[in-house]
Amino acid sequence: MMRKVVRSRSGKTLEVILDVEEDRISQLVISGDFMAFPPQIIEELEKSLVGKKAEEVEGVVREVLKGTELIGVEIDEIIDTIRELASSR
Repeated sequence: MMRKVVRSRSGKTLEVILDVEEDRISQLVISGDFMAFPPQIIEELEKSLVGKKAEEVEGVVREVLKGTELIGVEIDEIIDTIRELASSR
């Protein structure tokens, strides 16, 4: 398992924990002190990214989070953090 904690541009914490098997995300947890509305969207995003390759992350994140209100973190920060970890193996 790999873990990365970043401070968002607005000062909130974004933590991503993931594991990669055969170049695909096998486990993923996204957490932090940011907010997302509707709240269950983060869990939906985690499930949607399992089985995806690093190069697929941006498209999936943008599709799942379309219309979601994020407070304290930007969509690009989520994408960059997940993609960086998924690519580092």
